[in-house]
Amino acid sequence: MTAYILVEGGGSGTRAALVNEKGQREKAYERGPSNPVAYGIVQAAQVIVSLAKEALAGRSAESCVLYAALAGAAEKEVQTALAQRIGTALQLRRVFVCPDLHAMLLANAGAEEGILVISGTGASVLAKDRQNRLLKVGGWGAVLGDEGSAYNLAVSALRTAARAEDQIGQSTILAENLTEAAGLPEFSAFSRWISSATKREVAALAPAVLTAAEQGDLPALQCVEEEAWQLALRVCAAHEQLRLRPDAAVYEYGGLLEGSMLFRQYFHQSLDSLPELKCQPCACRGLDAVSYLHTLEKCPDWASEWTMKPGAAKVPALPDTERAGKGKTLDELTPEEIVAAMQHADMEALQAVGAASESIAAAVDYAGHCLKQGGRLIYTGAGTSGRLGVLDASECPPTFGVSPDRVVGLIAGGDRALRDSVEGAEDDPVLGAADLEALNPDGRDFVIGIAASGTTPYVAGALSAAARAGARTALITSSTASPIPSDYPVVLNTGPEVLTGSTRLKAGTAAKLVLNRISTGAMAQAGLIYKGRMVGMAPANIKLRHRAERIVRELTGLTQEESAVLLNQAGGRITAAVVMGIKQVPLSEAETLLEQHGNRLREIL
Repeated sequence: MTAYILVEGGGSGTRAALVNEKGQREKAYERGPSNPVAYGIVQAAQVIVSLAKEALAGRSAESCVLYAALAGAAEKEVQTALAQRIGTALQLRRVFVCPDLHAMLLANAGAEEGILVISGTGASVLAKDRQNRLLKVGGWGAVLGDEGSAYNLAVSALRTAARAEDQIGQSTILAENLTEAAGLPEFSAFSRWISSATKREVAALAPAVLTAAEQGDLPALQCVEEEAWQLALRVCAAHEQLRLRPDAAVYEYGGLLEGSMLFRQYFHQSLDSLPELKCQPCACRGLDAVSYLHTLEKCPDWASEWTMKPGAAKVPALPDTERAGKGKTLDELTPEEIVAAMQHADMEALQAVGAASESIAAAVDYAGHCLKQGGRLIYTGAGTSGRLGVLDASECPPTFGVSPDRVVGLIAGGDRALRDSVEGAEDDPVLGAADLEALNPDGRDFVIGIAASGTTPYVAGALSAAARAGARTALITSSTASPIPSDYPVVLNTGPEVLTGSTRLKAGTAAKLVLNRISTGAMAQAGLIYKGRMVGMAPANIKLRHRAERIVRELTGLTQEESAVLLNQAGGRITAAVVMGIKQVPLSEAETLLEQHGNRLREIL
């Protein structure tokens, strides 16, 4: 038999494994998210391509087929674009892409009728009859409706708790449970927290609601019962519309249904109008469910496939950054035309960064998480890319007051390479790994590679060493088909440079913009920015001293003289001076508050 690759992915992560010629599934590899709607088709494809290359482990891909079941891959256009990108990049024989729900239902129900019920972060119901007609009910998302999900349960509980805080309705322990679960000082802080929380972070509050319900809290019980009933309602709707048998199988999957006996009991009770339904755990899931796709004789209408055309070229394509652009070359232009051409190119760089906003935001979110957990941001790159990383890292201590070892920049060839070319350094993956390992990375750190071409061996070695140490990784690249695997790929489709191959231009500009967003966004997430001010800044010179006094004055409402006195008493620490001024407390108490809240002024004030 021919070897084939299995891929399952979504908003949390992606897994892939090779099934070899003997039908044996080999080691599974994991990477970051690959939901094409949430993170974009380019990023999703890059994650899958990098995983597939690992799974292939040097084997030829020419005769292989790849089967991918992904959350967010319901639209034909998305499936087709993904399949084409993956197939072209890997030079596979065939690529098959479908939604994860469909693969799971097919694997569990086979040729029989069945209903798949998912209740996790989100919720959805997918049903099929014996003619393989499919019907999806629910799963409209956070705004249009995600009834029966952990997210909806948490939102319902937050609203119930807010009403109780206003002394409207019944008293409840929900406010206390939810506040503790979110790590907030008081319930009122949710009004700020919810504005920046991700769907996954909100859904993570659901266990606190279930705990309150299990303790007999009536409002919490009502929240749980309502979401279970809403989920059951969608099962009944699917059952009725497809006219399924009374004893059709219902396959249950997801954290709420599988992790909470109380929720499951309410769900089953709410199906009392269909007492013969056979509710059972979803037995076939993950890569096991994806493997069922291999048994399909033809591509169904809910999936898409790409096939390598006979005689298609197998010559590796040049990286986007190495291709020549169209039109006149720089040496054919007047000075005015050169400036105009480069201005246009820089606008393309800005557009490329904007198009990658979702993947950049994911990197910002994880970078902030690492800093809050005491971890580090570690940049690694060669040449221009390495210099950009070192530049961004060196600006963080004076700007945000962090220790220089919290944001670190590694460049191939060491500090000498900041000024001079160090021959061969960027071509050495062992050197990249050694430089990274010298920092003793661990699971708290976030290692970010910068490689415009997407192929720099030094960066590949560093990211590989980071993964072995348990650290998550990101790759900032202008190549849409980079072979370097990472958990958070940030793909900047900047295209050819005006000076062919000179990635210090468009690609470098775009990479610097991304680094600005990651470091600044992470510091904001970590609480080192307050009301748009650099409250962690070290006033190391006269200009910065005046800025620090101005920040204290603007945040406390005190006079210039009073602000200067407070800053002196606080030893130049803006955060301490602000707490002293607003809370009217001595330095010792201000320092205690800052220590208790991880220097996050927003939590204190």
